Amino acid sequence: MSQKIKDDKNRWRNKTVGFRVSPEEWEVFNDKVRLCGYSKKQDYIMDCLMHHKVTAKGNPLMLTQFRADLKKILMELQSINNQNEMDEELLSSLTSMLDILEAFKENEGKKG
Repeated sequence: MSQKIKDDKNRWRNKTVGFRVSPEEWEVFNDKVRLCGYSKKQDYIMDCLMHHKVTAKGNPLMLTQFRADLKKILMELQSINNQNEMDEELLSSLTSMLDILEAFKENEGKKG
């Protein structure tokens, strides 16, 4: 059995994500990973997910989830006594939600 390894933030990465691509998409993907200098495809995908702009498409389910997430974040913020207690995952969630709201604002400006 292989040894369990934690990432650079001391977290276990034990969830698997899989999806299908065409042979042409596979070649483009491999080229991008290689050209960007990544040794692992996982690192490339994680960087893309965490640091690139994503276009959000609003729908009722998304808005319901957004509201529920905001309530969780509010509860966490209310329980924090000082800024040092705020963890990086909470900041990441807030940043993602703000990015989505900004994207909606930009799309409204383009429509009008």
